[in-house]
Amino acid sequence: MNKEEIIKEVISILDTSDYVDPAEHLYDGLKQIKREITYSTVHDFLWALESSTVIDVDGKVAECAKKIKPLLADMTIDEAYENYLQHYYDEYNEEQKKIQKNPLYWMEMEYTNIRPYPKGEFINKCKTDTEFSEKWELKIEERELTWDESNEYYNNHQSLKVPYLGLKVPTRLITITYNDKTIESYE
Repeated sequence: MNKEEIIKEVISILDTSDYVDPAEHLYDGLKQIKREITYSTVHDFLWALESSTVIDVDGKVAECAKKIKPLLADMTIDEAYENYLQHYYDEYNEEQKKIQKNPLYWMEMEYTNIRPYPKGEFINKCKTDTEFSEKWELKIEERELTWDESNEYYNNHQSLKVPYLGLKVPTRLITITYNDKTIESYE
């Protein structure tokens, strides 16, 4: 599902919800997200979904927040990857200008990265190579949750329970940090 479809689904879920929001944070978030889907509006929308002023009567607001978190994580990674590609192409264009000025320049060049990494390789490199991760300011950490952490998650998210089906308790925590923005997601 693309981001527009996810937002449309979340809005339709909220339209059938019995939530109460006296501070109107969620109302404002909905108004913004319906206008434009950007990192900023999705971030603010998630903040509104998780606002302490929202009374989530039927658990649908928490369900929506759970759908928005991975979208925000994906948008963060997309932003970092686009920055990486732009930098790569800028460097490539500079090299081409130098070659045009001096045809023998290509013999002196160091080919450390002839092509940009595809997105999947870029993500894996950020996970495994600290120096590369720091250069692109994208830190991705994954770890298994302890039994106590899983139990705490379960106790803090009782509203996510589906009657008779129970709550799917996550076993992994994924933390994404980019440009001093941190997103935590559970799987």
